[in-house]
Amino acid sequence: MIVKIASALFGLPMLVLMALFAWGALRSGPEAETDSTADQPAAILSEQLSDGLIEAQVYMTGDLNYRIEVQFSPDPTSNIPSSMPPDVVLSMTTMHMDGFDQPLELVGPGAWRSKGKIPMAGMWIMNVGYGDEFAEVLFAAE
Repeated sequence: MIVKIASALFGLPMLVLMALFAWGALRSGPEAETDSTADQPAAILSEQLSDGLIEAQVYMTGDLNYRIEVQFSPDPTSNIPSSMPPDVVLSMTTMHMDGFDQPLELVGPGAWRSKGKIPMAGMWIMNVGYGDEFAEVLFAAE
């Protein structure tokens, strides 16, 4: 009888300890804190121009830093090769200052990327296009 009581007294804490370990392994842990705003575009542009489809995304990556990704899919009748970069100009909506051109890095057929820092916080316009034909999108730089 004493052996059964001793086994129960020893087994009960072990059962509780195993249950705690199992509960800890099965429950979901705390969510990792990530900066999802860097993964979400601040602005998305998609417009059919006469020579093809122009698409662009602006990502604000923190401290007024940005990344711009541009894709151009020329129409079969287009005279613009997919290796020719579009013009990308950023300008502030409330200030009367000239916009500044973005140097683009070719990252694939018809795909370019640019990184940099916006001079000041506020609302900005990005113009993307070829020649006299541009698409534009408004975004906030914070």
